[in-house]
Amino acid sequence: MGTSSRDRRIAEIMAKLIKLYKETPKHWEGGILGSMTTTPHPIAVYAYLLFIHTNYSDKIVFPTLKYFEEELISDLNKYYGGLTGLLTSGGTESNFLALLAGRKTARDRNNIVVAPDTAHVSIDKACDIMGCRVIRVETGNKPVDPGKLEEYIRRYKPFAVVITAGTTERGLVDPVKPVADIALDTNTYLHVDAAYGGLLIPHLYRNGYLEHDLKFYEGVSSISIDFHKNGMTPIPSSILLFSNKEYKRNVCYKVSYMLSGETCGLLGTRPGGALAATWAIWKYMGWEGFRELSLNMMKLAIYLYERLNKIKGIIAYKPILPIIPFTHVNISYEILLKELLKRKYYLYKSPSLKALRIVIMPHTRKKHLDEFLETLEEILEKSIEKK
Repeated sequence: MGTSSRDRRIAEIMAKLIKLYKETPKHWEGGILGSMTTTPHPIAVYAYLLFIHTNYSDKIVFPTLKYFEEELISDLNKYYGGLTGLLTSGGTESNFLALLAGRKTARDRNNIVVAPDTAHVSIDKACDIMGCRVIRVETGNKPVDPGKLEEYIRRYKPFAVVITAGTTERGLVDPVKPVADIALDTNTYLHVDAAYGGLLIPHLYRNGYLEHDLKFYEGVSSISIDFHKNGMTPIPSSILLFSNKEYKRNVCYKVSYMLSGETCGLLGTRPGGALAATWAIWKYMGWEGFRELSLNMMKLAIYLYERLNKIKGIIAYKPILPIIPFTHVNISYEILLKELLKRKYYLYKSPSLKALRIVIMPHTRKKHLDEFLETLEEILEKSIEKK
């Protein structure tokens, strides 16, 4: 193939990519209202592209990545109170590694994980791979009852307990401090899945929106926080923080052919660009920047909740975090979803509530919500007219 042929082929590929890009929904257009993804911040994208060629698993060849990791983890632990940690590909890998650390730490315990029935499906995935059993505590779509959780812990003697700081369907925040006390008393590994809520909860707690804080109380073993959610970094980038170095060592493996001699986490080769992007956005936003973002998101969530409840037939659930499930008294949420999808509004389901879910993310603006509400009212009017 000659140079001119290759040039033509590049032009064809680029034209096709642009065409497909135009057909792909963008967060800033306002239609993506149910996903926990967002538009990456320009500074994060810039950092990602600069270091896109680097492998996070090889910090000898790419020593800059070691600098990013050490400074980022150190900064985060100043606020959350942990000791060490690492970047992962997302909340699923973080949850898996937390359970792996717990399993290796407590080999004398039963091969069981206890978790509320609102915990993420990644807990089931991890146990499916690790060969452990998940026992779910019924919650009735409320934060887990510490007393009931303790009963399960003492009955089943699990090697780990998982609670959630920001459940997927409802945004529930399980009470970290009371559960940490139980974990400490029973000598049980406690992981807090804060993939969505990790960057929000400390600020919402300090401003009176929440009853429970998120940090390394004595008894908490690990906390996961997704930066590719409310941290506005490119996918994939999550942080897993540990309360001690032994837990991190339990998820690291010797690799004789590599200069570093070891790799940590599930992935072998992993994107150094994600680490650079996470470091960059943290340095740009800082604790105060995320505080402002959290409060703005919560104000929008309350605005949407109040507007939804003014629409005849709509029942909306008061937001705990910036997640608002809603349903209609006469129209199935699945039928409503089909109508919204026709109009390019992408909401997710809250099946346990028989509702749809809107998640306020950093890209969400008031005008997006107003336009959505107008569309929703039009759909409801037409549905009623048909009946």
